[in-house]
Amino acid sequence: MSRVLGAVDWLNDQAGKAISFLIVFMVGVMTYEVVARYAFNSPTIWARETVQFLLGGYAILGGAYVLRHRAHVSMDILYDRLSVRRRAVLDLVTSSFFFLFCGVLLWYGIDYAWSSFSVGETTGSTWNPPEGIIKATIPVGAALIILQGLAKFVRDLITAVKGAAPE
Repeated sequence: MSRVLGAVDWLNDQAGKAISFLIVFMVGVMTYEVVARYAFNSPTIWARETVQFLLGGYAILGGAYVLRHRAHVSMDILYDRLSVRRRAVLDLVTSSFFFLFCGVLLWYGIDYAWSSFSVGETTGSTWNPPEGIIKATIPVGAALIILQGLAKFVRDLITAVKGAAPE
């Protein structure tokens, strides 16, 4: 079991590290746009939408990495006062909401992306790039976060039963 959990962690660590480079690419695109616009009076028609697409992909695909490292924003007023076992039990109880939300995101994300690809949907802007590519990040990101959520669920279950976090 620990090998499977480790593999899920490794997958989401690698995906998160790869996705993190999108920020560098976004900065490059915006720098290019600013220089082209203000230094050469030659603005692009593609920079704004490119950055929007990259940011959307960054946000949805980075979710599993953030879950893996417990970096989501939370208010731990009561949670921090609980024992390790009680935290795990609380996480197990609330995980049903997590899996419901992510399951819906995966289910409708697949349909959303498939519909976009099947009709050749584009943004309708002057540049007019295809939207299916960015919409496909929704089910991929949802699948990654579900995998990480399952790993967390198993760890919480072990913690709730044994009273200590698994190694």
